[in-house]
Amino acid sequence: MAGELDRGRIAKYVVARRGSLGLTQEQLAERAGVTVKTIYNLEAGDRWPQARTRSAIEDALQWRPGDLIRIGEGNEPAGAQPPVDADRALRELGELNAYFADLRADPGDKRRMALAFLRALYGEPDGR
Repeated sequence: MAGELDRGRIAKYVVARRGSLGLTQEQLAERAGVTVKTIYNLEAGDRWPQARTRSAIEDALQWRPGDLIRIGEGNEPAGAQPPVDADRALRELGELNAYFADLRADPGDKRRMALAFLRALYGEPDGR
């Protein structure tokens, strides 16, 4: 962080991003795990949050790490995390539902292999 950050610019970007996500200050604070006062102070350009708090706010705004500093230095955010494509997500959930319905109906190897894979993936003990 070389030099002084433009807190007013940061404030405008945070307000705009929060609005584009359809969030209130309270909702953003809840997502970030901070107080509403923290969000209010950031949006007013009054106070600069600590690194851990900035990281949580960036995450809640679906920004990349360090974007608040980049904005304050006069640059654009590195890029918002890609928005969720609701239609695609619903299609994929439908596919998963159909797959798991097949597994529920299969008492054999296919089901055992899928369970073993999921246990390994999530680090759970084998339930034999």
